[in-house]
Amino acid sequence: MRVVGPVAALLIITSNLVCKDAFAQDVEALFNLTFDELLEQQVSISSRDAVALDASPSTVTLFTRQMLDRLAVSNLYDLLNYVPGFQVTRGDWVGAVPKEHARGVYLDNGYVLFMVDGQRVNEISFGKASVYMPFIPLSIAERVEVIRGPGSALYGSNAFMGVVNLITRKQDNMLAPRIGVRGSQGLSVAYFPNWYGLDWQFLLDVDQQGPASHRFNYSQVKDPRHYVFAQLGVQGEVWHLTSRYSKARMNGYINLGGASEDNRYQSENIGIEGGVKWWQGENGILTSTVDVSEHRISSAGLLLTTKQSGLSDDFFNGPNWMTRTVQFSTDWVKPINDDWELSAGFAWLDAEQTQAGAMTSHLLDGVFLLDDRAYLGGIRSVDQVDEFDALLASQDSRSGYVQLKWQAAADWLVYLGSRVDRVERLSTNWSPRLALIHQVNAQHSVRLQYGEAFRTPTINELFSSDAVTQGNPELQQEKIATLEAIWRWQGEQAQLETVLFQNDMRDFVNKVETQQDSRFTFANTSKHSIQGIESSLNIKFGSHWETQVSYTQLFDEPFNTSFKRYGNLRLGYQDEIFSLNWDVLWRTKVSQDTFVQSAYGLLNFQGRWQWRDNQAWTLSVANLLDKEFQVYEPRLTGLAMPGERRQLMLGYQLLF
Repeated sequence: MRVVGPVAALLIITSNLVCKDAFAQDVEALFNLTFDELLEQQVSISSRDAVALDASPSTVTLFTRQMLDRLAVSNLYDLLNYVPGFQVTRGDWVGAVPKEHARGVYLDNGYVLFMVDGQRVNEISFGKASVYMPFIPLSIAERVEVIRGPGSALYGSNAFMGVVNLITRKQDNMLAPRIGVRGSQGLSVAYFPNWYGLDWQFLLDVDQQGPASHRFNYSQVKDPRHYVFAQLGVQGEVWHLTSRYSKARMNGYINLGGASEDNRYQSENIGIEGGVKWWQGENGILTSTVDVSEHRISSAGLLLTTKQSGLSDDFFNGPNWMTRTVQFSTDWVKPINDDWELSAGFAWLDAEQTQAGAMTSHLLDGVFLLDDRAYLGGIRSVDQVDEFDALLASQDSRSGYVQLKWQAAADWLVYLGSRVDRVERLSTNWSPRLALIHQVNAQHSVRLQYGEAFRTPTINELFSSDAVTQGNPELQQEKIATLEAIWRWQGEQAQLETVLFQNDMRDFVNKVETQQDSRFTFANTSKHSIQGIESSLNIKFGSHWETQVSYTQLFDEPFNTSFKRYGNLRLGYQDEIFSLNWDVLWRTKVSQDTFVQSAYGLLNFQGRWQWRDNQAWTLSVANLLDKEFQVYEPRLTGLAMPGERRQLMLGYQLLF
């Protein structure tokens, strides 16, 4: 990472030798798109076939590359703060990884499905994508598509409250070093050569975030973070092959037992995905893909101090786990006639947890023991632990879906579809959806959408057996039914979208006390209903100024204490040379038991100076005023997790 500074200097000296078409003209052209043209942007996340944004059967938020360049955000998870209905905060445990608040649901078990180029990031042991991959860089993104609401009709489990797909860059060679406060630095590379008649893709993002200072229980916590993400792809005329690698290291984080410089976290992910387009013509498009991925995590966090446990040394513990997934899928899109289109497909998925060891300080004869005799002399990595043997389990599934798209009239569009998932040891799940879209006139459109989704219990919920929890192999899928009514108005210089939604959730998995001992187990118990409204307004002032406002209001109490009202406001100025953008993230007051956090706003800034046609300087400042705030975290003593402090990054970008 220490080579980033010299690389930046070398690039500036040699930049005149590199040519690029007038990039500034492209930026100005996109900024001057009408709202009609923006709505015609194609999205693929809500339908197997690319459709215009205003013809999508789901509520979709789209971020283009130019939109991403106007936000002081570097991580895919943090981008959700700018999506109506969603927020992301730091959670506790295994690295203080990102934790999603989605339409009033604030839980830790994978209620939002994350994908990179359509390949699932969520895995089976924890279910939550960010545990194994807490950093997905936006520098490698061409666009990000987000379904707000259920997506199981196409994507199965985890597409419960939403689906996020990052689509990687496919063009524009780029080299972009950056440097920031507290020793933060990074480098992004994108390279797309044509070798031997094949199109190649190379993406790299290396990021080191220097230690921030957080106040926690009267102490200062420093948690430096290191990430690397690399992707190599090759594409022929009818096939493609992509390999992906990521690694994250976060030490010194806040864990259930408190903060400690000895807390450790490291994760690695390897993925290979290949696809073939069997044919494309009058009979439609038939494609097949194979995904193979492996997820590794080794983490040890402070659980009990010597004062709490009576031991001579603090007790650290955490997972040393590995899971593997293989998925084969085939999708067929066939136009039946001018008014009807059929989409269908099936998926075969085999997933298995292949390692269930631990990173721990106290272990004796394969059992965690709070006794000085079990002390290992420090934190040690163990590949197999007797108490975790039951976690060495599989979770295979077989799925099939069908969807009909019907242009019922010039101003009416209808979608009707469903997916069936048969998951090993669990009941068969059916996920239907219906969308009615009516273009009232040139300015107004309305739609009504209904969808159901599910989440499969994780391996940990099904089979854990340790001193704290006892798994329940009789668990069934959690279910949600969502009804949405959407109104969209657009003019020449403004656009307004309002979404009313109702979520009816049942069979939520909760911890309950066991009858045999003091441990907890899991059971399908809770039912919950949440209604709310999401509204977003975009306005352009003249040829250079724009503003965006979004607001979310829940009418019912969130599931687990979370934000009931929140939103953001952005003001931007764009021309051929400068892009200046200020935004405020606002959240309402949260109060639960002894935890109280007043309403607060976070001011961010993102600036860009187009120095030359192919070169630009960027300045990104998150939490510009260095606001100190806390978020509710029910598993921590004091219930409070400190929020992120100010982060400033200066970057240079060369397109070649």
